Amino acid sequence: MKKLVSLFAAALLVLCGVMFAEVFASRTSISNPNGSSFDGKLNDGTGVKIWYYLNDTATAIVVKVMNASTNAVVATINASNQGRFSNPNSVTWDGTGSAVGAKYYVTITTTGLVYSDTKYTSFYFQATKPLGDISVGIYTRGVDINTNMNNKGFGYWYASNSDAQAGGYKTGTLRYNPDGTFAGTVAGHPSLVNTLGTDNGGTYDWGLTAPWTAVLDSKGRVYQVSNGGNFVTRLDNDSAVPKIIIQNITKPRGIFVKGEGANLKLYIAADTVVWRANIGNDDILNTPLELVASLGLYVRDVILDDEGKMLVTLRTDELTPPGYVERYDISGALPKKRSDALLQEATEFGLPVCFALKHGTDLNSASDDTIYYAVRRGLGTDNTTYGIHQLTAFDGFSERKQIYKNDDNPLSAGGNNRQDADIALDWGGNIIWFENGNEEIVMIAVPRIGSTVTLTTRAYDTISVAASNSVGSGSVSPDEFMLNQNYPNPFNPSTTISYQIPTDAKVTVMVYDLLGNIVSELFDGFANAGYNAIVWDATNKAGSKVSSGMYLYRINAYLNDGRMFAEVRRMMLLK
Repeated sequence: MKKLVSLFAAALLVLCGVMFAEVFASRTSISNPNGSSFDGKLNDGTGVKIWYYLNDTATAIVVKVMNASTNAVVATINASNQGRFSNPNSVTWDGTGSAVGAKYYVTITTTGLVYSDTKYTSFYFQATKPLGDISVGIYTRGVDINTNMNNKGFGYWYASNSDAQAGGYKTGTLRYNPDGTFAGTVAGHPSLVNTLGTDNGGTYDWGLTAPWTAVLDSKGRVYQVSNGGNFVTRLDNDSAVPKIIIQNITKPRGIFVKGEGANLKLYIAADTVVWRANIGNDDILNTPLELVASLGLYVRDVILDDEGKMLVTLRTDELTPPGYVERYDISGALPKKRSDALLQEATEFGLPVCFALKHGTDLNSASDDTIYYAVRRGLGTDNTTYGIHQLTAFDGFSERKQIYKNDDNPLSAGGNNRQDADIALDWGGNIIWFENGNEEIVMIAVPRIGSTVTLTTRAYDTISVAASNSVGSGSVSPDEFMLNQNYPNPFNPSTTISYQIPTDAKVTVMVYDLLGNIVSELFDGFANAGYNAIVWDATNKAGSKVSSGMYLYRINAYLNDGRMFAEVRRMMLLK
C-alpha cells in the first residue's frame, strides 16, 4: 500500500509542476562548459557556462552579461520553459564582445505565470519520508532562507533538526536548494557534516532537544539555539563548526536578527521572557543581556516589524488554548509586561507558533508589513484555526485571517500541524513551510494581480577574462549583422543560437524541419544591439522532445533604421 501511495504522490507532484509561483533564479555560478572551474579563456572554443537554480518553472528567461565597470550589456541570452525539474539550469556565453582584462557580472530575469489572484496556493510538496534511505521524517523547529544576493549562498534554505531517530534526519543544521532538494554535505541527507550531533555519529554536543530555530543575518551566517543546552550558536559558513556565542540563557526557543555590523542585535525568546543581545561585531557576547520583556507565558517566537515594534507568540502550555500574538513598543523603558501590549490577538482554539515577516515598500513603516505565523490546533474539535495565518495593518488596527491549512494540498495527510512547525519567506515572497505534524515541506505562492510576474536577480560570481577576448567574432561594427553557428553542434540536449545586430531590432528566431514545417518559435520580440542568444532545448511547439536529425534555424531582424536581415543555418540533434 505504501508503494501505491508514493506513486500517487509522485504523479500529483508532477501535476503541481504546472503551477507557477514567484519564479526567480538563485544559486548562480559560472564554469567552463564541461563543468570544470572557469579558466578565464574565451578563445579556446569553450566559452563560459552560467548555472542557476529556479524555484519553479519560468516561461521566459533572459540572461544578461554586463560590463562591471560600465554596466553596459555585452550579451543577452534567452531561454524558456526551464524550471526546478531541470535544476541546475544553464546557458552558455561564447564570449563574443568580451575584452582582455575585463570583468563581467550576470543578471537573470525570469517570467512566470501567476497561479491565483485571490488565494494562497501550494505549488510544491515534499513528503520528508520515505525519501531515499530516510524512513523517519523531519523533526525541525526552525527554517530560514538566504535572501541576500550579495552572499554566495543566496537561495539556500537552512533548517534545524533535533531529536534524531534511527533511519531519520540527523541532529544539526540542514541545507536545501531553493527547489527543495537536498544540499547537504552528508551523502543522502540535507545535513551539513560539521554540525552533526553526537547522537547521530557527529561530534557536536547540542544538548537535549536541540537545535531549535534557524535564522540568518545579512552575511548569511546561521544562528541556532540549544533549548536543552541553554546556549546560542552561530554558523559562520557552511563548512564551519557551530560556535557558541551566548551561554547560560534558560530555555531559548525563538531568535530574531536585527541590524548589521556594530548595530547587530539578537532578540531571543527564552522561557517566559525576551532577551536582547547587543553582539555587534564580536564573536561572542561581551555585554550583559538586556531584558526586553517579561510576559509570564511561554514565549515561542519573537520578531520585529519595520517600525522596530516587537511581536511575540505566547501560550500557557503545549496543548491548551488560547494562545496570543502580541505587539510591543520597545523603544522606551524596559522590560515590558503584558499590560503594555499595543496589540493582542487571541487564538481561542489554537496555539501560535513561529513568525515570518514580509516587508512592505516603506521599510520605516509597519502599516504595509505582513506577518505570517503558524497556528497549531489545541485540544478539541475546532477545524478552522490550524495552519498559516496572516496579520496586516498595524497603524492602529489589525486584520487577521487564516490563509492556508494542511488540507489545502491534495498530497498532504491533512489535519493538525505540530507546535514545532515553522515558516520562512524566500526572495520572491513565497512561503516555505516545514510542517512537523505530517512531516511535510510545502512551498506556497502568494496571490498576485495580473497574469505574469517578472523578477531579476544578480549572480554573486563574476566573469574575469584573463587571456583572450572572444571565441566569436568580437564586437559588431555599426553596419554588421551576423547569425552564428549554433553551439554546441551537434548537440544534446540543448544548444545556443547566437546572433549580432548593429541596432535594436524586432527579431524572430524559428526552428524548421527539413520539409519546411515550423518546429518551434524560439523568440519573437525586441532585442538590444550587440550580441544576443537563445537556447533551444530540442522541444517542439507543444513542448514535446523532438527526434534526432537535422534542423534549420532562421532569424529575421527588422532594424530600427529600416533595414531587414534574414539568414538560415543548419544544426544537428544527436541522441
